[in-house]
Amino acid sequence: MPIFLDAQEKWEYFLENKIKNYEKLRNFDYGPTNESSVSKLSPYISHRVLLEYELLKEVKKKYQSQKINKFIEEIYWRIYWKGWMENRPKVWCNFILEKNYDYDFETYEKTINGNSELDFLNSWVNELKTHNYLHNHTRMWFASTWIFNLGLPWQLGASFFFKHLYDGDAASNLLSWRWVAGLQTKGKQYLFSPANLRKFSNNRFNVEKINTKQIFLEETNQIALDDEIYKSNMEPKSENLILFENDLHVPTLKKILGNYKSVFIILLGNAQRKIKLSKAVLNFKQQIVFEFINQFDNVTQLDPLKLQQTLVDINQLDIIYPGVGENNDFVNSFQKSHNKEIFKLVRNQDLFSWKFAKKGFFKFKENIPKINQYVF
Repeated sequence: MPIFLDAQEKWEYFLENKIKNYEKLRNFDYGPTNESSVSKLSPYISHRVLLEYELLKEVKKKYQSQKINKFIEEIYWRIYWKGWMENRPKVWCNFILEKNYDYDFETYEKTINGNSELDFLNSWVNELKTHNYLHNHTRMWFASTWIFNLGLPWQLGASFFFKHLYDGDAASNLLSWRWVAGLQTKGKQYLFSPANLRKFSNNRFNVEKINTKQIFLEETNQIALDDEIYKSNMEPKSENLILFENDLHVPTLKKILGNYKSVFIILLGNAQRKIKLSKAVLNFKQQIVFEFINQFDNVTQLDPLKLQQTLVDINQLDIIYPGVGENNDFVNSFQKSHNKEIFKLVRNQDLFSWKFAKKGFFKFKENIPKINQYVF
């Protein structure tokens, strides 16, 4: 089934049939072959095939009940993670540049190949590689086991997720691993009990004891806030536009793309990436790109290796801002190397929401009514 159609059908089914029970059942992972208690929309939201703010509008339009507030809050968690990262892009830079890990290589190799001594972890590794998805609660169990049971660096775990997850966006994945590790909320690590694992896996995993090590991680340097992103807006400034695969919401982009003489969409290959992606993830992204292009007359996919050759006579470019991560790193490097003037177009809803994401989520949550008022 086409990805864009599948995304819309999954969203409509969830909105109609599952959202009312989301709060009660969302922590249960019944396994990859059983009906899920969650929406499984994250692969589409992370590429903005489905746009967060449009989902919120549809939920608010259909339901007034307090019972659906937990799902709304989870959507806002994604917005918050993005904003937190945009306010501190150095977190991503530090993650990408860090290479000096001290760890047991044999343990690492066994783990990523599903051959550890922990059957439940092996099951999750195989599920991740097979389905390119894990339930959010299982991701927390996975990360906690990786860090506090096996003693492996959280950065390698985050990279392993990036490699295999369809929804491995920079903010949600990276900051979730930091949260489990106790770096995101200072001193608050995520550990789990056998009873928790047994209950929320629906008795699929039954162990007597979860062995954890006394590991306390600290940030070596204070990371300052950065307000550079707030100098951007959504106003076109040139005749040429570049898009990336992680912001392809057709209904809102249709209003913009017609303003441009030429529109190019770039999908980075592993040669241009610091974190190499699996073949399945790259294929998923390529399929999204194909389907997007087919809905427009003036959009062309451009090989990143041919970018300078194609744009040799073009000095000014707009880009739909792809957010902190690999795509943005690529743009910054290209701009620096070829002396191009590149204007980053940032959605107004993002800019408004992100300014409230400079501290913890509960501070952000206090401002959700303001964001709602702006978005709706």
